[in-house]
Amino acid sequence: MNRDMDAHEKRRHPRKDIFTAALVVLSDEGYLTEVWDLSQGGARLGKPRKWPVIERGTVRVYFMLDQETVIALSGHIVRSADDHLGVQFEPGQESRINALMYEARFLEAQA
Repeated sequence: MNRDMDAHEKRRHPRKDIFTAALVVLSDEGYLTEVWDLSQGGARLGKPRKWPVIERGTVRVYFMLDQETVIALSGHIVRSADDHLGVQFEPGQESRINALMYEARFLEAQA
């Protein structure tokens, strides 16, 4: 088995590739970015240009699916790479995560 297959098999939640806007709020600062993929457990976001030098932190992410559909979730930065951030959603938001995954289906179909 190759490494890529091992990594995918270890994931608890399958990823869905999408592309949409998001606002990430860290402390009192907001950063516009884009969503690259998401799952029931979290999301991979493009790293904002002026993102502070932090490896971990609690954030609120506003997924802007269209002008009328914005879904906010709380999470933790679990990965900070050169070009992206990995956010793990906090527990207890299952209904909002389910709504996000449902709405994301429509974005996936438009791609």
